[in-house]
Amino acid sequence: MKNLIVLGLLIISSTSFAGECVMKIKREACPGKEEAAFKPYDGKQETEEKNKAGDAAACKKMAEKTSKIVRKGTLIKKTVTYTFDGGAALTASNTSPCK
Repeated sequence: MKNLIVLGLLIISSTSFAGECVMKIKREACPGKEEAAFKPYDGKQETEEKNKAGDAAACKKMAEKTSKIVRKGTLIKKTVTYTFDGGAALTASNTSPCK
């Protein structure tokens, strides 16, 4: 019983260590492809996402993944400015040639 209580406390305390990873995503469309590039984002060039992350390294990994350009040919650049628990703002970005 005592081990079960300790295990429960460990689980509760480990989840409280998760912080907030805030990512501000800015997309730059290829010339003439603005509508297609921004359509999946409700026509917005800039969006914001908030996620839970275990630490700053996990937040950085999320930002790097988010900065990848998946739909090549419509976006020329994608920049993610991210913060973990209100810390310093850092950036991750990628570019892709226009078709």
